[in-house]
Amino acid sequence: MDFWKRAQIAARWTRDSFASLFVTSWLYIILWGVVAVAFSVLLYIDGKFSRSLAPASVDPLSFQAMGWAYRFFAAAFLMAAARCVFKAIPGRWTFRLLGIFASVIVCLHAFGFGFEALSDRRDQAMAVREVAQIAESSNEDLIATLEARKSQIDADLTAAVEPLNAEIRQYITDGLNNDDLADDSRARRNAIQDQAAADKRAIDDQIMQLVMSGAETRTEAVNTVADAQPWHPLFVGMAQVTTWSKEPSDWSIYLNAIGFVIFWVLLAESLVIFLPERIYVMHMNDAEFAKDAARSEAAKKGWETRKSAEEAEREQLKIDDGPYWSLKIIKALNNGMPKRTVKGTMRTFFSNMEPGAVKLRLTRLMDARLELPKGFYKDGRGDVKRADRAIERGFLSEDRKTYLMQEHIDYILMEGEYAPKKEAKPKQEINGKDHSTELTLPELGADDESNRPEA
Repeated sequence: MDFWKRAQIAARWTRDSFASLFVTSWLYIILWGVVAVAFSVLLYIDGKFSRSLAPASVDPLSFQAMGWAYRFFAAAFLMAAARCVFKAIPGRWTFRLLGIFASVIVCLHAFGFGFEALSDRRDQAMAVREVAQIAESSNEDLIATLEARKSQIDADLTAAVEPLNAEIRQYITDGLNNDDLADDSRARRNAIQDQAAADKRAIDDQIMQLVMSGAETRTEAVNTVADAQPWHPLFVGMAQVTTWSKEPSDWSIYLNAIGFVIFWVLLAESLVIFLPERIYVMHMNDAEFAKDAARSEAAKKGWETRKSAEEAEREQLKIDDGPYWSLKIIKALNNGMPKRTVKGTMRTFFSNMEPGAVKLRLTRLMDARLELPKGFYKDGRGDVKRADRAIERGFLSEDRKTYLMQEHIDYILMEGEYAPKKEAKPKQEINGKDHSTELTLPELGADDESNRPEA
């Protein structure tokens, strides 16, 4: 029998409490897992960046150890302050003030680590583009110089050819036989023109070579940028959105990358600094709730096992306790007295209180919409019992909770439809005298110590 009772209790606990316990445990595991991962990453960043701050004369390990000390304190100072508040002990502002300084230090560590990584990409991207720009500008300067040289050759050619053209016209128009002289002038003019044309062709060849080398330089620069991939597509996309440009500049991309690093660091630091304190407060509240529940259960068992006189004196202190009254009401509704009386009910279930005081309290609880639990209660030994009689009488339900109603009060105080009904007495004459007014019925429902159930 004990086995089946225990099995029923275990089944009810699984139905009512297991899901809540499982979900709560899984919640704490996930939250502490997030804190552990973020803490490990930031601890690595603190150590690596702190080592880079050490001068040549100091061991980098000392800077790394101090960076880790700041990180541990930044993760724990809010929990320490919360414990001071929860336990009402001094020191919370000391923890908070020191924690603010430690938080600033560890945030700067993370910012420095992120900015250092971005600076390498920035220098790489800008160096490639500067090399391409220098090469292209140098070629353009040489081409401009060569074009100026061609213009100078044309000017020199014009200056040298005009006198020869004048000589040729003179020899032709003077009426003398000077054809040989004219031919000699033409030959010199053609020689000068041929030399100028040859010089210009040589310059054109040089310009073509410079143009081709410039195109190769730009192609190599583009290939270098494509192979190096100095900027992450995320940063490029953010720069395109913020600048509304298809090809944002390197500085725009760099500034957006800085914004991303700042947001990333602040979120990671928040997970490590603020989240543990909130989880710790949740744990402390859960512990206090469990202690209160244990104290309440122990107090309930203690009240039920003490002597009736002691109980009548002390239970008045719990007059406003809803669970206390719920238990008394359920037991009164579930009574098994063969001859029930108001006085016996008050003595057995309500610590011998006056019926008027009980009625006043029950009326107030009814106005406050007191909920009676399902048709089960715990006896003095802590065993869960089913209120069979109360359920059969329709006062309670084992499927749902029930509000305290006037019908319950009437039944307990034997009023209304539950009031004892008196039958009309026939007249009795003895020796010619009516004695019916002198006779009284015995008290209905009188009980004694033998038929009163345990409270």
